[in-house]
Amino acid sequence: MNSQKKIVKAAGLLYIIIIVLGVLNSVFIDARLIIPGDINQTINNITANQFLFRLSIAGSLILYILVIILSVLLYLILKNVNKNLALTALIFRTGEALMGVATVLAGFVVLGFLNNRFSAANIGSAQLSTAIGALLSARADGLYIILALIGVGGTLFLYLFYKSSLIPAVISVWGMLTYLSMLVLSLIVILFPGLPKIIELLVFGSGALFELTIGFWLLIKGVNFQKTSSNNPGPE
Repeated sequence: MNSQKKIVKAAGLLYIIIIVLGVLNSVFIDARLIIPGDINQTINNITANQFLFRLSIAGSLILYILVIILSVLLYLILKNVNKNLALTALIFRTGEALMGVATVLAGFVVLGFLNNRFSAANIGSAQLSTAIGALLSARADGLYIILALIGVGGTLFLYLFYKSSLIPAVISVWGMLTYLSMLVLSLIVILFPGLPKIIELLVFGSGALFELTIGFWLLIKGVNFQKTSSNNPGPE
C-alpha cells in the first residue's frame, strides 16, 4: 500500500510540474520570441535569443518525457479498474508525447537553418524565411494533434477515476469535460481554421486549472484504493 501511495503522490507532483513547465514555456518564452504574422521579426528574435529558444526546446522535451512517466503511473493506478481502457489511455498519452517530440525536432531544424548547418548560406533570404516559417507553423499546428491525443487519453483516464470513485466525482467529471473540450477544439481548428483565440485560451486555461487541481489532490489527499476493490472487483 505504501508503494501505491508513492505512485499516487508522484503522479500528482508530475501533473503540477508538467502544467507549470507548459505555462512557463508558452507565456514567458514562446510568446516573447514567436510573433504571429511576422516571420521576419520572429527570425530576428530567435537569432538574437538562441539560448532562450534552446531553453524552450529543452523545456518541451522534458515536459513530454514527464508526460510518458505520468501516463505510466496513471496506468498503474487505474489498471485494476479496467486494464484495457487504462492501456488504451496510456497509448494515446504516449502518442501525445511522441507527437510533442516531433514538434521539438522542428525547433532543432529551425536552429539548423539559422546556423547554416543545412547549407542555408546558399538559400535566399526569402526562401529561408519561408522554410523557417513553414517549420514554425508545423510546430504550432502540431499542438492540435497533441490536443486530440490528450483529449482521448485524458478522458479515458478520468472516466476510470470516475468509475472507481478513487477521487471525488466532481473532479472526475470536470476532467472528462476538460479533456473532451480539448478533443473538440482540436477537430474544430483542423476543420475550420481561424477560430477566435479567446476560445483556445479558455480551453487551455480550464485545462491548466484542472491539472493543477487534480495534481494537488493526488499529492495531498491521495486516493482510496479500497474503493477500487469494492466498486470494481476486476478488469472488464
